[in-house]
Amino acid sequence: MKHNNWRIKNLINNVKIRNKLILTYLIVTIATVSIVGTYLTTQMTTIVVNRAVDEAENNSKTIQHRLEEILNLTTKVSDMIYGDENLNSILTRNYTSYNEVIETYYNYSVLKNYLKYYREFSSITVYVENPTLLPNTEFLMVSDTIRNEDWYKKAIANSGKIAWRYTKDEFTNLEYLSLVRCIKDNRGKQTGVLVISINPSILKGLIDTDPSNNMILLDGQTISSKNKYEIDEKQLTKYIIKKSQKDDINVFKTEFNKQESYMILNSFKIDKTLENNFKILIIVPINQITNQTNKVTTNSIVVILITIIFALFIIIYFSKTISERVDILRREMHRVVNGDFYIVSRIEGSDEIGQLYQDLKTMIKSIKQLIEEVYIEKIQKEQLRASQKEAEFKMLANQINPHFLYNTLETIRMKAFCNGDKEIADIVKKLGKIMRRNLEVSGKSVSLKSELDLIESYLQIQAMRFEGMVKYELNIESSVNQDEYEILPLLLQPVVENAFVHGLEEKREKGTIIIDILEKDECLIIKINDNGVGLEPKKLEKINKKLVLSEENNGKSIGMINVNQRIKIRYGKQYGLNIESEFGKGTTVTLSLPIIDKTEVL
Repeated sequence: MKHNNWRIKNLINNVKIRNKLILTYLIVTIATVSIVGTYLTTQMTTIVVNRAVDEAENNSKTIQHRLEEILNLTTKVSDMIYGDENLNSILTRNYTSYNEVIETYYNYSVLKNYLKYYREFSSITVYVENPTLLPNTEFLMVSDTIRNEDWYKKAIANSGKIAWRYTKDEFTNLEYLSLVRCIKDNRGKQTGVLVISINPSILKGLIDTDPSNNMILLDGQTISSKNKYEIDEKQLTKYIIKKSQKDDINVFKTEFNKQESYMILNSFKIDKTLENNFKILIIVPINQITNQTNKVTTNSIVVILITIIFALFIIIYFSKTISERVDILRREMHRVVNGDFYIVSRIEGSDEIGQLYQDLKTMIKSIKQLIEEVYIEKIQKEQLRASQKEAEFKMLANQINPHFLYNTLETIRMKAFCNGDKEIADIVKKLGKIMRRNLEVSGKSVSLKSELDLIESYLQIQAMRFEGMVKYELNIESSVNQDEYEILPLLLQPVVENAFVHGLEEKREKGTIIIDILEKDECLIIKINDNGVGLEPKKLEKINKKLVLSEENNGKSIGMINVNQRIKIRYGKQYGLNIESEFGKGTTVTLSLPIIDKTEVL
């Protein structure tokens, strides 16, 4: 098997590129056209079918809206007739002569007027049991046949509520969609049954506007349909009820009249008659939708075959040109592989080969640039390493590190303690603690707690020195773990010292230093605020400019610029020191550091 694969690959690789292009074109084109043609045909058919179904759904909603208007109008008219006092008077009155009845009918034209003004109604009839009345087109006597009709029984049982029924005219045997309602007098006694029949031509007009097979059903019974005699209504009605009750859907695919079809079933109810369920059914045969797409598909196949043959001659012509340009590109790439970055030949055009040639030129340029960047990066790393060493040297050069000074302070503390001067002894002890820390300092990180202990000793010494003129606050957020978090040594003391020297010592009133430590946006934020004299705007701008440019600090102490430089060298340019100040009100220095615990340091 592997041997056969090798032979096939070897055979393909030995074919000239011109012949390979022609062969590839034929294979790929036929396969692509077949796949794409099948896909597009399927997609086009799906789109057309979906569009037809969507259109049928919209038509269903339109029919529903118009039907609701008709039914609501009928309900409204029935309410007006139900509350007509003159009608109740006619129905309950005892007449003594035919002339009296005829005169009453002549003077009462309400029902005639409704029929005249609303073409939606086929008839408005009141069935009465008053034996003194005479039957006419509006008033009919209740016969035994009518009394046994389902719609009449339903109207009596509803006791004045509206019901919709499919009724049959006892004279013409025509069937109508009708509103039936029992009429009562003021004492609640039944005086008649109102029947308002909808004009069948109006219902037929609603569904005839759509080209599909449409039906309107009331409680599972067909009351109007297009192509009515072509539909097995009984079987179809049972199927619709079964599907809607089982799946609760309004669009489903099924076989109808031996044709695969989509059925759109829209169910709704009318206000005041919630016990009746109206349905609008639209049947869309799929072959009726796809006939046109099938014709388009056949024509497309013929056009595609002609196009493939014509394109074959074109590909034969262009394959020679492509082969020559590829050969030029191959020769130039071979020169680059051998280390010669100077391209002699030139390929014109913006096609794939021309773009490949441009990519080759871009690649050569990128290789040269990469070589330069690697060299520059190496130099920058050496410079950064030198800057870090220099910063560490400045930090160490500014330390007060003679051991004898610490020993001398310890001797002074002991003598003061022995002489009973505990305040001096305490000051000397704190100063000695600072001296010891300076002796032990290195470039390694220390715990945040040890750095804060050093600062607190410094603040206590300054508070004693200024004899109540200086107060300090140290506020640490509960989420900050002092024992676990690590920072560079001697970051805070230069900033606090600067607050005293340039802020509080020049202030005549009492001064305060507030140190806030919190976590924000995955950073450790340390704010050192003093209410000293502050900085003039020009001086503040000058200092901030030095911080941005990381200019060297030529002073002998570790100043804020040096602190900022140490932070950026150690942690990165996104961290550092920021100064905000208002002249005459005070200064706030904010240190932004990464959150690093002991486990990360180890």
